[in-house]
Amino acid sequence: MLKTGNLNGKCADLNALYVAMARSVGLPARDVYGIRVVPSQFGYKSLGAGSEIVSKAQHCRAEVWLEGSGWTPVDPADVRKVVLEEPPANLALSDLKVLAARKTLFGAWEGNWLAFNVAHDVKLPGSTEPPLPFLMYPQAADKAGLVDSLDPDAFKYKITARELTA
Repeated sequence: MLKTGNLNGKCADLNALYVAMARSVGLPARDVYGIRVVPSQFGYKSLGAGSEIVSKAQHCRAEVWLEGSGWTPVDPADVRKVVLEEPPANLALSDLKVLAARKTLFGAWEGNWLAFNVAHDVKLPGSTEPPLPFLMYPQAADKAGLVDSLDPDAFKYKITARELTA
């Protein structure tokens, strides 16, 4: 991404870049894969689930190890999402919404997200396919091999989330 200057991508791409940059200066860092399950309590429409159907709400976040505070949440991808998707869209980096997101999302995460794992190079049980770089989306295989989990015409699934009360 740095060589090409193309800093676009999905959350896994953008947060992986952050993790790589942090590691390059000696800071332990990792990707954390999960899913958004409820709307944003910070008021960002783009940073939360819009309904009980969360099939497309997978999200990667990052953590960096800081001496004195331990694993510290960061989410540069969500800051970028605020820039691109919060109304009226394509906000300037100096926009108050963007500045607030940058301040909030370094050192804190919203509680509207559930972590799945921090795994890389995941070998699926019973699979003869090469390991997956990471595991954030449901996976399936047929006789031809792994089905592209990002191709909605080839692979359909539904994930729902709802609040349970005691």
